[in-house]
Parts: sequence; structure tokens; C-alpha cells
Amino acid sequence: MNRSSLKYKLLTAAAAAAIAASCLTSCSSIQASITVPGSSSSVTYEKTVSLPQVQAVQTPDSSGSQKIEYYFPRGGQKAQPQLIKIINSSEKNLDIAIYSLTDKQVCSAIIQAHKRGVAVRLISDREQSSGQYQKAIIKQIHNAGIPVKIDTHTGIMHLKVTIADQKTATTGSFNYTKSAEESNDEVFVVINDEKTAQDFEAQFNRMWNDKKDFTDYK
Repeated sequence: MNRSSLKYKLLTAAAAAAIAASCLTSCSSIQASITVPGSSSSVTYEKTVSLPQVQAVQTPDSSGSQKIEYYFPRGGQKAQPQLIKIINSSEKNLDIAIYSLTDKQVCSAIIQAHKRGVAVRLISDREQSSGQYQKAIIKQIHNAGIPVKIDTHTGIMHLKVTIADQKTATTGSFNYTKSAEESNDEVFVVINDEKTAQDFEAQFNRMWNDKKDFTDYK
């Protein structure tokens, strides 16, 4: 085999390897080894091609909205308006299990939901609810006629969950406070999925009906 013929075959093989590599997007790189026979010693061409990572795609549900939304307040993605929007959208049921609640606007939205006929229930943490700022908020909610419970077990009630109409559930590190919205590194997650919301609701009901570990706020 002459040099020009060998060079041509090597270039052809390299091109084929590159084309094959470009078609593979499920791995990060590929190495192709091509042996060209016909000479006194075989020649192997090796080439490593870097490929882009496949990105996960979020797909909307049947209504066209995203199933999962997330907001990082310190990244400029305001969470409090999204929380209030969910509270305001509730029509039948609104269950909230929140560790820290001192935001007056969130408190107002919860009370307004109750006034328009939504069945509202609230669970909060015992120690947080006895603090100076949260105590006033919890009393305001309780005095509006909304049933409130606090934990009596040895741990803390650390959830940050709102469930609206058993269709939408929220979670994350985001407490319902001005600090969470304006100062802290937090994430607020909205899950628009009925199965998930119903699973969250089942856990809320487990806590609500547990007379040993939770008691009525007084």
C-alpha cells in the first residue's frame, strides 16, 4: 500500500469515527481505534471526541404549566409572591405545616382564604410559636377561627409545606418570614402534581390526627 492510499484511508476512517461520535449523546466522550491492514505492520488511528452532556428537560403537565417550579430568593427569584398566589388560589382546602411564620402578608392571605370559605388548618413548631414575633401571628390566625396545632414531641416541627386543594404542594427550606425572602439562602419548591399533593396531605393528616405528638394551640 502506498503512502497516499494509506493517508486517504486514515482520513476516511477518522471522519467516520467523528460522525459516529457526534451521533452518541448519552456519554461524555468516545475513543475510536481504526486498524488499516495491507502494510507490513498494521496502523491504528485513535481519536477521543468530547461530547456535550444531555440536559434534563422539564415537561409541562396537561394544563401547560410546569409540574415543578423552584425559586431562589437571593438569586432574584421572589418566592413570597408565589406562596401568596397559591394560598389565594385555594378554593376548598388549605393545609399549612410551617416551622416559622412571621410574614404579615402571608398571615393576611391565610386569613382571607378562611374568610372566603376555604377549610384552613395550620401546624407549627412549639418553640417558634412561643417566640415574640410568631406568637402574635399565630394568635391572629387562631383568633380568626382557623384551627392551629403545635408539636409536643421531643423534636421540632421543621416542615415548610403548604397544600392547596390536594392539587399543589410546596416545600423547600423557605420559612414564611421576611428574612427568608430578603436575606437568607433559601429555595422554595412548588409541585403541581395531584399524586404528590395527596401524599403530602396524607402526612399532614397523620400529624393532625396524632393526639400524642401534637396538641391544639391555646
